Amino acid sequence: MRQIGRRGWLSLLVMGLTFASGWLTHRILYRSHLTRGAETVVQRDFAPTLADARVPSKEARVSEPAMTQLYFQVFHLVRQEFVEPVDPARMAHSSLQMLFNALNDPHSQYLTVEQRARWLNALNGQVEGIGALLGILTRKQGEREQQLLQVIAVLPGSPAQRAGLQPGDFIVEVNGKWVISEDPFYEVLELQRVHADRKQIREADQRARERLRNSLTLSEAIDLLSRAPAVSTSAQLEEKASHDGTPPNDTEGQGDSSAPSPTAPMELTLKRAGQTLKVKIEPGRMQVRPLEYRLFEQRWGYLRFNLLNSAAVKEAANALKTLQQGGMKGLVIDLRGTAIGQQDACLQMLQPLISKQSGRGKQVAVAMVEYREGKQYRKRPLNLTPASQPIRVPIAVLIDKGTYNVAELMALALRTGAKARLFGMPTAGDASQIALYKLRDGSGFTLTIGRYLGVDGTVFHRRGLQPDVRIPEPPRLQGQPEGDPALARALQWLSQTQEAKT
Repeated sequence: MRQIGRRGWLSLLVMGLTFASGWLTHRILYRSHLTRGAETVVQRDFAPTLADARVPSKEARVSEPAMTQLYFQVFHLVRQEFVEPVDPARMAHSSLQMLFNALNDPHSQYLTVEQRARWLNALNGQVEGIGALLGILTRKQGEREQQLLQVIAVLPGSPAQRAGLQPGDFIVEVNGKWVISEDPFYEVLELQRVHADRKQIREADQRARERLRNSLTLSEAIDLLSRAPAVSTSAQLEEKASHDGTPPNDTEGQGDSSAPSPTAPMELTLKRAGQTLKVKIEPGRMQVRPLEYRLFEQRWGYLRFNLLNSAAVKEAANALKTLQQGGMKGLVIDLRGTAIGQQDACLQMLQPLISKQSGRGKQVAVAMVEYREGKQYRKRPLNLTPASQPIRVPIAVLIDKGTYNVAELMALALRTGAKARLFGMPTAGDASQIALYKLRDGSGFTLTIGRYLGVDGTVFHRRGLQPDVRIPEPPRLQGQPEGDPALARALQWLSQTQEAKT
């Protein structure tokens, strides 16, 4: 009996050890397989795509390798098993678009090769389309959420300005097509919630479907309004004839009704202060001048920025030198409608205007950036070295709701670092620090990587920068004191400041 008992316990022990070793081997092999597969996906497929992207962190890496592996397994399966042939590049690009859509941030978006080129051209002042900066405003009304296409700023001399568009306008239709701003089936869901009559629900459903059939997504509308019209076939033939002397063939291109006319205007439906307006606008191409300047009364300098880019930095330096030689005693910096700009250019333009005593060669913080590091939020300063001979004159800054992003940063830095006074209306309220990335195939994406703050901690994101002197009257003639109330008030303040000194 004892021998039988010992044999039984020994058998149980062997079985236990066998089960434990099998379980342990399974776990080791499973983890090894999972990790090895994830590393293969990251190294062979994902890493080369992002290899030449400019990233803010030196240790950028793909997180959640299991999810990355899962994505590529599905991608491969769809490519192999879908009933129709699949373009893998199109699938990848569409996936990236949805990835950025999931962030619900208008500044974080995937850009095709063409869109990225237009983005860079706009920074250099080569603007296509209607010539207005467009943004997406998210608004909640109870449980109902709307994402509205809003005009942020209108560039001077642009088709948008000629058509009368204003900052704050909402574009609700383009060529009669609804710009999707909310769930078209919201009414249907509300009727179902209150157990409405079936006929009412059916009619609401039909209206929603019809509205959806004749609609544009926000990205489609922005892309449409940001492109210059294509040259039609007939126009191309006329251009060819002018070069080589061959007469255009009238029969060529017939039947190509989709080719747009180079001068065909668009019709936009706008919402402005509760009113519905319809305007016709003709998209095109334009080169925006970085800045304009003049001297009033032989003593007050006026500097109006249309762009804040590297070209504006060079022109601003020459303009300030000319104004000083002309006897400038005070300076008005007009940032109304200034919506296109770069952080580095903004800091360079601030350099001769910041007059803090910091010691020779010592840097001064003019703003802060709040960014995320893991689960923690940190702040870092934006520094510059003040000029050895800064411009020491009183400065007035003109702002309005078209003053946007880095222009807001510049206005705030001038108020804190140069004791400038702000005149006008609250600014747009966008403090996003945006980075532009490039992918191997020439496409790219933009990403919000931080939020700007004042050096004193002032927050203007979604709040706007508040003026010291509020002037609600819009200018009839921007840059002319007789037709520009904000400019006239700024010049009056400069005059009073000059008199107080003497």
